[in-house]
Amino acid sequence: MVKTLVLVRHGKAEKASEDSSDLYRELTPDGRHALEVAYPRTFSLLEDYDDVNVWSSPAIRAMQTAQVVANALGVDGIEVDQTLYDQHADAILAQIATTTEDTVVIVGHVPSLDSVASRLLGREVRLGKGAALALELSQPSATTAGNGGATSASALPLWFVDGPKSSVWGSLVSIEGEVTASAGELAASAESFFGKPDNVDALRDFRMAARRLRSLVSFLSPWESKKQAERADKVLRNLLDATARLRGIDIFSQTVDDLVEAGELGENSLLPVACARERRFERGSLMELVRKKGLVKKLDALVKDLSGFRWKKSVLARGLGEDDLRSRFDEELDTLDQALFGLDLSSPRAVYDARRDAKELHYVANRLGVVLGDERAQMSQYMDEIQRDLGALCNARTNATLADEFRHAPRFRGVRADLGVAGRDQREVVSAIVSGMRRRETGDAAVEEPEEAASPEPDAPAEMDAPAGPAEPDVPADAAAFEASAE
Repeated sequence: MVKTLVLVRHGKAEKASEDSSDLYRELTPDGRHALEVAYPRTFSLLEDYDDVNVWSSPAIRAMQTAQVVANALGVDGIEVDQTLYDQHADAILAQIATTTEDTVVIVGHVPSLDSVASRLLGREVRLGKGAALALELSQPSATTAGNGGATSASALPLWFVDGPKSSVWGSLVSIEGEVTASAGELAASAESFFGKPDNVDALRDFRMAARRLRSLVSFLSPWESKKQAERADKVLRNLLDATARLRGIDIFSQTVDDLVEAGELGENSLLPVACARERRFERGSLMELVRKKGLVKKLDALVKDLSGFRWKKSVLARGLGEDDLRSRFDEELDTLDQALFGLDLSSPRAVYDARRDAKELHYVANRLGVVLGDERAQMSQYMDEIQRDLGALCNARTNATLADEFRHAPRFRGVRADLGVAGRDQREVVSAIVSGMRRRETGDAAVEEPEEAASPEPDAPAEMDAPAGPAEPDVPADAAAFEASAE
């Protein structure tokens, strides 16, 4: 007869569906995660690990729970018993009384488990999902009337552990899914771009995917494994740095095409041709850099790594509540609001930082809306509008910087006059954008603005070290300006 009996109700499961049998209902991802974290501690309460037998109902949700129990105990096999699914308490008690095994863990369902526990203890018992009740059984007593002839036994409670709350794990499961999906999108866009580096749209999509993933990983950094966060940030930053100048050239080329179409540059202008030639040079430099540094392989390794998102031990011990995520989002939003209030629009660095932060919050609100809630998810559109306004200013400044740089490059010798036109046009755009944004801020249409400088502040700090590409050695490129390019 069993001496030590542990009754376990299966964990949180999927809702019943008319389209499938009840037998095939599985544990929810957060329900399983909760058991995997809680059960090693719960079943450490068993004194003897060497002779433990695990019985399970054939229902999928029960077998999944039993497997978590077996893993926690180091047990290899699970005995599947139809009786545990049929809800026959008498039959279950009879098996307990007749088996020769000393210690048995039964994973099943209510109401049969409640009935078994209540009859053994002589008082009403209710087991919640994932709960575990350990009993010390005595020798069987005579059968009692009304129990269908089944053998009854008395028991003493050894310990009881209520089922773990799955709500604190729901956020983890949702986030892990979003990180995996975001990493997969980056892998797909990387394959598209590196397979066809001449495709302007493919480069734009690749950089957007890299920024989205980087924003997500950065937002989760307080709860993520430090090594994984640092590795992800390094790989993604290197990819963005390497492609920044090529993206800047693409934006400048589109602006040049627009000036030709608008008649600002002659129909026979050779500047579009010169820009296309410059892109080919930069594309070649980029692909060589990618090959030498093994960036594609590093990206593939990162995507694989993030498919098994690593949380800090403290998070795995207690879970991560939605309130924690919302508090961090609110802190980031408050920091951005303070930066936007009185933003120095004449400072390329300040504008770039504000735009970057708005873009990151836009990505986070869009991606984690399920756990952040509707109110914060709706901030995604607001953040997107802010970063677009600031992005137009960043782009115009980048274009003006490139126009000035190209005027000194031998490859643009025959189109320097057109570059002067493009540079002046973009400086006028910068001045108009700054003037308009300040008027909106003050509500005064009569505000006059000083003329914008031809290029960003000389002391503006660089976000990255972008390759100078084909520019002349004595005319260094402004890396911060390229990094500010719109995606």
